[in-house]
Amino acid sequence: MPMRRPLPAALLLPMIAVLAGCGRAPATQAPAPLPVEAAVVSGGTAETGATYGAVIAHDRETTLSPRVAGIVAAMPAQIGARLRRGALVAALDAAPYRAALARAQADAARLGRADARNGALLAAGAVAAADVQDNAAATAAARAAVGGAAYDLASARVTMPFDGVILTRTADVGATVAPGQAVATVADLASPLVARAQVPATVAAGLRRGAVAEVQWPGGMVAAHVLRIGAASDPRAGTVEVDLALTPGAAVASGTVGSVRLAAASAPAGAHIPAEALADSHGGHGHVYVFDRGVARLVQIAVLGIDDDDVRIAGLAPGARVITTGAGFVADGQRVEVLGQ
Repeated sequence: MPMRRPLPAALLLPMIAVLAGCGRAPATQAPAPLPVEAAVVSGGTAETGATYGAVIAHDRETTLSPRVAGIVAAMPAQIGARLRRGALVAALDAAPYRAALARAQADAARLGRADARNGALLAAGAVAAADVQDNAAATAAARAAVGGAAYDLASARVTMPFDGVILTRTADVGATVAPGQAVATVADLASPLVARAQVPATVAAGLRRGAVAEVQWPGGMVAAHVLRIGAASDPRAGTVEVDLALTPGAAVASGTVGSVRLAAASAPAGAHIPAEALADSHGGHGHVYVFDRGVARLVQIAVLGIDDDDVRIAGLAPGARVITTGAGFVADGQRVEVLGQ
């Protein structure tokens, strides 16, 4: 919630008088309107044909890492290598995991043999039923441990999740890696190249999927179209992430920094109000009190961003009057009087 500046004396004294008068007024007399100050909602300037910074990357990229810890024993894939799905990217020293699997298999086999003997012994009354049940439970646990050890052994190999290319290598043979530590970044070459840009929310609000755009980077330029428009706005920067798909065949490396230019027709005007007019703000939404024919009306708005002492909003038409000074003392539906009108 924005900070409220102190009430000016010209406004505070009439308010005190109103409050004092309310205490002496008969029950049937309506309270006097609360004196407030108001500001007119100003229309924002559309940002047409503007250029925004962007990072170009394949739409489907991911970082690969092992699920288990270990020493990298093999790293055959080099940067730029094109591999099929399932191809080896990195392999950890599997000796500890093979040993763990062998121990688990031996335990499961030993307990399984005991289970087989217990069946005959129980029929002869030579073993208690509780002991048979305990051994059977231990056998089930041992077999589950075999499955876990086999999974760990398989996890010592990091493979391609799809047909693609190696973009980066962040580990090499001999390195000790922790579970989840990145060893490589890969991209699906079948996915389009995408320019990701942070666009002002006032501009993003007018964009539509398929809208034509232009992407430029050092040494190249290509046409593009809007692929995705983010559903959330950064409350501080007032921007929305927009993904633009480049025309197929563009020769640009993933991670290249460039810029995008949107069509001028996609940028609608916004509106501004003083920050002190905000009654509250949370998650891209807020409330203000609008002066409506002598009455304060609580209205919900969309908060698009902050510019110094002004707030960019949507949901109020330019020309509407929002209560500024005195808004903290107002209730929805209360009679108010704008000073100086």
